[in-house]
Amino acid sequence: MGFLDKAKAAATELAAKADGALASSGMAGPAAAAKQADRAFRDLGVLAYLNATGRPADESARERLMHELRAAESQGGIASFALHSAAPPPPGMAGTSGYAAPPPPAPGMAGSAGYGGYAAPPPPGAGMTPPPPPPGPGPGPSAAPPPPPPAPADGPPPAPAPDHSPVAPPPPPPWATGTSS
Repeated sequence: MGFLDKAKAAATELAAKADGALASSGMAGPAAAAKQADRAFRDLGVLAYLNATGRPADESARERLMHELRAAESQGGIASFALHSAAPPPPGMAGTSGYAAPPPPAPGMAGSAGYGGYAAPPPPGAGMTPPPPPPGPGPGPSAAPPPPPPAPADGPPPAPAPDHSPVAPPPPPPWATGTSS
């Protein structure tokens, strides 16, 4: 074991002793008090679970934990009583903050909330019905119905054919020909 290994072991041992002394004197600060309260809450939860499932639970341990938690609360060691594993609220009961839940996104806006709240517009004619025919004298009973309107194209119009006439190459740059301007 080298000198640095011995120094590291001694420093670790000294840090553990200092932590123990601070914890026992009550000067460890709010972080240590919060850790102690969390341990007491966890142990109390174990005892409550044992009791709820019909298994024996130590009543003296429960009283000791309750005393520790009351002391931690009086010293400000418990920052919050919020449940960390609470189930999400049922549908229609969004939160208990007193504010109404936001409305659902519009049909064209689904999934776009992370992108500024704007969605791409729908393609032309998507989801629209053609307008009704103008009023006028209707066709007689023997007239055939008008033909349906032509279906829209499935894609953009084809690109024009490329021009295959010969094109002269551009002149070389001045640095390539050795001339300067």
